[in-house]
Amino acid sequence: MSKKISSVDKINEPTLHELLLMVDAKLNHIEDITADNRAVIIKLAKQSNQIVQFLKKIEIEDITDEFENIMSPPTSESEKLRSNKMQELKELVGEFTERHDELKEFEEELEKHKEDLTPGTIGES
Repeated sequence: MSKKISSVDKINEPTLHELLLMVDAKLNHIEDITADNRAVIIKLAKQSNQIVQFLKKIEIEDITDEFENIMSPPTSESEKLRSNKMQELKELVGEFTERHDELKEFEEELEKHKEDLTPGTIGES
């Protein structure tokens, strides 16, 4: 069905019909791809909403007093190891809360400029 057409060819009714059929097939293919992409985006949005709901349920207690007690000079090797693990955990929790705050700020900034964004295009910053 696909026939090579050059610019010198006259477009008669059968050729025009073939061209329109090819355009129609390509448009249908693009519609199918768009529908698939939309379905994937919806699944991702639902999944991210579930993650956010899960993270909202997690309660982080203030355990800095416990860290201060633990950070006193350890006497044995196991206490030193435990102290190092607690310090790493404290740093990890701090990093998590910092990134969480940055993510909130980023989401707010995206909401402010939502109308200026065009999905699928990459531009200069």
